[in-house]
Amino acid sequence: MAKVLEPDHGQTETLTVPRWDKWLWLAIDKISGLSGSFMGWLMLGVALINCYEVIARKFFNAPTDWIMDVSVYVMIWFTFITAGYTWKQGKHVRVDLLTNKLTLISRQVLELATHLLVLFYAVLLSVKGWEMVSLSLVYHKLTPSLLHFPVWLIQFGLVLGSAILVLQLIRQVATDGEAVYKLPPEKLNHFLPVATFIILAVISFWLVTLSPILGLIVLLLTLLLYGVPIFAGLGLVGATGFFLLFGGTQSLAQVPFIGYKAMNEFILLCLPLFVLGGGLMMSGGIGKELFDLCAKWVGHLPGGLAVATLFSCAIFAAISGSSVATAATIGMIALPAMLTRNYDRRLAYGCIAAGGTLGILIPPSAPMIVYSAITGESTGALFMGGVIPGILLILFMVIYAVSQAKRTGSYEKMASATIKEKMLAFKEGVWGLLAPVIILGGIYTGLFTPTEAAAVLVLYAFLVGIMRKRIKPGNLSEVVADGTTSAGMIMMIIAGAMVMGAVFTQLQVPNIISEAVIEAGLNRWWVIGAIMMLMISLGMILEVASILLITIPILYPLITSLGFNGVWFCILAVVNMEMALITPPVGLNLFVISGIERRATMAEIIRGVIPFILIMAVFLVLLCFFPRLATWLPATMGFKGF
Repeated sequence: MAKVLEPDHGQTETLTVPRWDKWLWLAIDKISGLSGSFMGWLMLGVALINCYEVIARKFFNAPTDWIMDVSVYVMIWFTFITAGYTWKQGKHVRVDLLTNKLTLISRQVLELATHLLVLFYAVLLSVKGWEMVSLSLVYHKLTPSLLHFPVWLIQFGLVLGSAILVLQLIRQVATDGEAVYKLPPEKLNHFLPVATFIILAVISFWLVTLSPILGLIVLLLTLLLYGVPIFAGLGLVGATGFFLLFGGTQSLAQVPFIGYKAMNEFILLCLPLFVLGGGLMMSGGIGKELFDLCAKWVGHLPGGLAVATLFSCAIFAAISGSSVATAATIGMIALPAMLTRNYDRRLAYGCIAAGGTLGILIPPSAPMIVYSAITGESTGALFMGGVIPGILLILFMVIYAVSQAKRTGSYEKMASATIKEKMLAFKEGVWGLLAPVIILGGIYTGLFTPTEAAAVLVLYAFLVGIMRKRIKPGNLSEVVADGTTSAGMIMMIIAGAMVMGAVFTQLQVPNIISEAVIEAGLNRWWVIGAIMMLMISLGMILEVASILLITIPILYPLITSLGFNGVWFCILAVVNMEMALITPPVGLNLFVISGIERRATMAEIIRGVIPFILIMAVFLVLLCFFPRLATWLPATMGFKGF
């Protein structure tokens, strides 16, 4: 399953190490923590200057010629500088489908090996990144923009961030190494998983020289299934391809350069800004207020709390853009409320897990941003394309929840709230309701771009939190730092995936697949069906961003060559990703529910989400029959290709 790496805070306190080592580990943690806070504050500054750009352009007809460039430069620094802090906080994800079946000791030994590989990748980024910076210094390279900014200074963010990550990994490897060193001799059989890992890796290298595409795929599966964090696994596969196929050691200079170029995309700025905005809204208690608002207005109806849960998930999804954050935030409030009133446990689990998935369909959506960056499709068109499907999918879920609640009939109905109580709940929850209205309304009317919408959300959430005294100066640094972790993890995965994608592109994988499909004469709908099955299968072992980054660069050229609309395919893929979030064994939202309700067994949770998986499958078929559900709204905005 895809799992977030657990932080190792406090582990060193139990180790018998010299005092200077303890001080060194504390110093490394301090450096990582400061880097996370600094970049969080810097991203807050980026949000402010982009809000200024909206005002200057729309109200004074005086657009700037520097804000976009500066924002991109900060994002490049953000991506790599936060990598060490993200590792410290345990937010880099990995696949633990295999490793969670090992004994604790075997897992410790294997983690030492995988962390050494991540350390190698970080050192590679640092060393080759410094060579890239040195060349920019020697040739006095300047950006082509009007700012004529020194390129080396922008690239130095990659080197500095990689160095901080190296320090954090040295700390991790030292901790792992001491634990393994203390193993008794009779426990040597626990080294067997590491031995098989090494053997499979060697076989993969050998295969790369014989059949490059097959070898790289085997290597990717080996690294991911044995628990190498996804960002490093993708980057290492790319580095291996460059080394073995395209020029040896000299070609490794492509690894940091491609990672740097991958972040040089203004649209990707949406990701850290939306994550930061969602974090600020969560810290202001918006989730509780939205659920209370929905419960007061519809809670007295049949299955009212289930409906309130789905509605509050939908609204919060349009703020955070994150399915896991939606399920966690609403789930902590809605699940106890539903169980207290004797709602069927499986229905309660399913509503929260499936409702949380709406975070990636109802804009803003992190997967849509990633898809846009890969394919060049308009982010605004993708966002608008998700609105009608998102509303319909909510209605389908609500219909099922109400019918299921009526069928069981064992729940305790809520008393109807008074007008005064409803209006009080509306007064409290209106701040959360306004956020998606501002975001979607601003994009639809052309008031601002999706990236500027993310900046407006950050400013709005910040001002609302301060005004309502939900965000205090004392905890603001912690809030902005925490807002960097999830975004930092995704950005590093993007950088690694672009490195791997560059190798597959040079091997002409997309062209080979497209030509094979065309020559086979397959019906294009059979191709769509096969792609959907592939994505659902990948969703059982990988998380959403990784699936898109691995598959879309290869599949998008095929889809467009078959005459399908790129925005429609994005919505189709995102619904697939929704299914992936609640499909065992990976389904991250399943583990969110498990974390909230400790008494719930995984079997109960899975039984609760199966009906919602079937609803999504039916909805996929509906989208295939009626593609205008995804394309009509973007067409009304004047986007081409509809």
